[in-house]
Amino acid sequence: MKQLLYISAFLLTICSSAQITVTHSVYFDLDQDKFSFSEGKQLNSFFDDLIYKPILTVKILGYCDDRGSIDYNLDLSNRRVETVAEWLGKHDIELENISKKIEGLGEVALEQELDEKETEEIRAQNRRVDIEFTLSSEKVNRIAIKKLRKKDLTEKEAVEISHYEKKVIAAIQGKPKSKEIIATTTTIEEKKETLEEEDEFLDIPTQLDPPIDNTQEPFKSLLSKKLKKGQVIRLENILFYKGRSTVLEESQSLLDRVAEILVARKDIHFEIHGHVCCINPAYPDAYNRDTKKSNLSHDRAKSIYKILRSRGVKYTRMRFKGYGRTRPLGGHDKLDRRVELYITKIDPPKN
Repeated sequence: MKQLLYISAFLLTICSSAQITVTHSVYFDLDQDKFSFSEGKQLNSFFDDLIYKPILTVKILGYCDDRGSIDYNLDLSNRRVETVAEWLGKHDIELENISKKIEGLGEVALEQELDEKETEEIRAQNRRVDIEFTLSSEKVNRIAIKKLRKKDLTEKEAVEISHYEKKVIAAIQGKPKSKEIIATTTTIEEKKETLEEEDEFLDIPTQLDPPIDNTQEPFKSLLSKKLKKGQVIRLENILFYKGRSTVLEESQSLLDRVAEILVARKDIHFEIHGHVCCINPAYPDAYNRDTKKSNLSHDRAKSIYKILRSRGVKYTRMRFKGYGRTRPLGGHDKLDRRVELYITKIDPPKN
């Protein structure tokens, strides 16, 4: 089966006008505001792989675990964010392109049923700073190579990118309001030829009756042998009651199949991202009728996390977070009401 791969696995989009965002997490030891040597090496490696760095906008999100007072956690989160901002300022990122957000507590709520080991592992996940690198939709619309990571480039794009990246940066910095397309030296036909690739899929049996159509999303992407770190998979047709974080009964079988695949594919690590639309800008999130709080995107992501965990997906492989309406796709509002899986790691095959 042939599949036309139109965009990078890192593209958070289903239409050409959407922005491109990639995320890297920097982890800190308990009560420390400087990252370790090993974390620095990983950050360097990630940063060296980025494309278009001088024209990217950067959001830094700081977290702590649930221990300590609110004031202490906010101060520690702030110092961690400043550490990362200082590092970025020394590595081709303009300070005016950096925005910062502090959250004193980690986004993964601690469950009462967790044992001591599980609790410590989740706390360690929360002692971190997330760095979001974004190429805005206006810039995306002007470029031909719509990817932010060198490792995701095709063979021909990799040959092209050194010259093309400089061309893009110069054009956008020189005429930031222009809408002119920045062409590559590769013809359209050559691009189509390089984007068309043969895909292969895993055969993971199901206990569901009737079985789910594996050619539909999100199952198709989850079964693909070409699944990559950074890929975003929208949980199509997995729906919630209006204004609530409770999944509709009709969507449970679809989640059962997602869980079957994720239980079998122990190599996949991921984050569950909740998004909403049409909210008052004065509020960070939509109102949740179940909790009577403005936390709908967060709690919808948490609901999926709980369901997958109850179906046997190991908690250490997944995290969840609500983004409110901070990552609109561009286009119809209904497209912004979504829950996605963001692939954070694919374990190498075992010999």
